[in-house]
Amino acid sequence: MSEHVAASTDNHMFPCQSCGANLEFKPGADSLKCAYCGTVQNIEPSGDDDSAGARTIEEYDFNEALTKARQRPAKDLVEGGQAVQCESCGAETVISGQSDHCAFCGSPVVVAVETSDEIFVPESVLPFKLERREAKTKFLEWVASRWFAPNDLKKRAKGQGMDGVYLPYWTYDSETTTRYFGQRGEYYYVTESYTDSNGKRQTRQVRKTRWYPASGSVYVSFDDVLICASTSLPVKIIRGLEPWDLGELRPYEPAYLAGFIAERYKVGLEEGFGRAQERMEPEIRTSIRRDIGGDTQRIISMNTRYKDVKYKHFLLPVWISSFRYKEKVYRFMVNARTGQVSGERPWSWIKITLAVLVGIAVIAGIVWLTQNQ
Repeated sequence: MSEHVAASTDNHMFPCQSCGANLEFKPGADSLKCAYCGTVQNIEPSGDDDSAGARTIEEYDFNEALTKARQRPAKDLVEGGQAVQCESCGAETVISGQSDHCAFCGSPVVVAVETSDEIFVPESVLPFKLERREAKTKFLEWVASRWFAPNDLKKRAKGQGMDGVYLPYWTYDSETTTRYFGQRGEYYYVTESYTDSNGKRQTRQVRKTRWYPASGSVYVSFDDVLICASTSLPVKIIRGLEPWDLGELRPYEPAYLAGFIAERYKVGLEEGFGRAQERMEPEIRTSIRRDIGGDTQRIISMNTRYKDVKYKHFLLPVWISSFRYKEKVYRFMVNARTGQVSGERPWSWIKITLAVLVGIAVIAGIVWLTQNQ
């Protein structure tokens, strides 16, 4: 694995060649831009490669990585960096500058911590494509569309900022072989007699199922099963940002992080594969049911073996707004590539109650009109 820096949350500094101010990555372009003099500086590949095309996005052997992968101390990822932790939500980051709030919960308190942990470094990155103003517009539109949100939420949302954050991810490839035992169900129908509400004898067709034993093996291949390596955000919100255009991954360069932060992963390589197996299971079960056949199926047991497991570790870009409403933290996120939004919001129980009462009144009115007609 390469020795490129940056797998934790850090602010990378790149001085402008013209005026010396810090450059920031320009979303949607492979360049850095100076906010003071306007100088644009292209991002050049690091290392000894003659061109960016000489570097490719590689996948690595999972089992080999568990014992032999080269890792680096988290605090060494940025020159002069220090590890900090949010006292409110526990998010850990490594920064090279100052931090006045947590991007994940909005807490204004972060403290320096000592860490000797060694971590995997990202090999690739999806650069930011949407700018902050575009993400903020989507945030305000999303808030405005929440019918049952409190009336003052929109006003509060206008005053909220948005942080550009790179989240750590793993993907896993695997060939799977699953041995299963189950039952195949086939429907048949019988005629039954019954007495209706008027006391008359009637007949009806009733569906029943005959069960037969079934067993076998299914083979399912998986490619790029995506697992977020952050624990700072709810899984439901993170999943809501999918799908990602992983075909556009670029070899990692620290310059892509200029002006942004990148969270240090909390879900390790091995734990991530365990979560990937959970995402694989529904597809394996679907394959088993298809193999069993019949009208319905029961899966009694299944034993899956995984081989040729590969992984990638990379960073994906999001815009995050974390805001507090009545002492509870809510988060809104924008996929900084596709513009897909996902978030949490408070509910107005007054609005919900009024809507229920209006609904009851409408139903009562319809019933009254029907009876009088």
